[in-house]
Amino acid sequence: MSVLIDTPAAQVRRLTLNRPQRMNALDGSTLAMLRDAISECAGRGDVKVLIIRGSGKAFCAGNDLKWLASGVLADREAHMRHQDLMQETFLALEAAPQIVLASVNGYALAGGFELALACDIVIADEAAQLGDEHMRRDLLPSGGGSQRLPRKLGLPRAMYYLVTGRRMSGREAAALGLAAQAFPAAQLEAGTLALARDIARADALALSAMKQMVRRGMELPLTEGLRHERWMQHRYRTLSPSLEAGVLGFGKELAGT
Repeated sequence: MSVLIDTPAAQVRRLTLNRPQRMNALDGSTLAMLRDAISECAGRGDVKVLIIRGSGKAFCAGNDLKWLASGVLADREAHMRHQDLMQETFLALEAAPQIVLASVNGYALAGGFELALACDIVIADEAAQLGDEHMRRDLLPSGGGSQRLPRKLGLPRAMYYLVTGRRMSGREAAALGLAAQAFPAAQLEAGTLALARDIARADALALSAMKQMVRRGMELPLTEGLRHERWMQHRYRTLSPSLEAGVLGFGKELAGT
């Protein structure tokens, strides 16, 4: 199986790319399995956090160039279908109600970098190498890197990384704000799981609403984003049985300080 699924903690599901001999590069079947696993997890009410990671020495080295060269690149329609599947899969991560963590070890390059960008939070090995290297091969991004990276880093800095193909370390990614945290390699798994458990303490509906509130709001002008926030607040108030308990609990917490 090129995608492994396990439950490392309560209400946490982990998807592991399992092609270590190819640095977890994405061929057609692996990408389809990842899409299907994301879809299955998205429909589970008992899962609050998804973790995406790679086995062996890499998170994901991008598209499998050997597989592409085996006939996919020569077939324009087949190549376009693969690119469409990448977009569909990465959009599914953004649309999933769960909070999605990318746990980046080793290499996250080109399509692997784009996979990490589609996740909600990136946690990295300090020595990991992340970057969009398409331009080094006179290629263009097809997994959303040209759109997501400027939204995360701002236009000038994103353009620098996109046109040069320069890599950044996990430590640099954290300094730039692209990664939320960076750990020594030996602590990456434990650090990722600790964050996942912390997130999973929250109400599932609240997590989903927060994700929708932020992601949708980023696409809107400020005034419309504020209107969307207000609408989500009303919707959450209507649907959530946890709201009153949460407010009262917070009030008691403040009163005790």
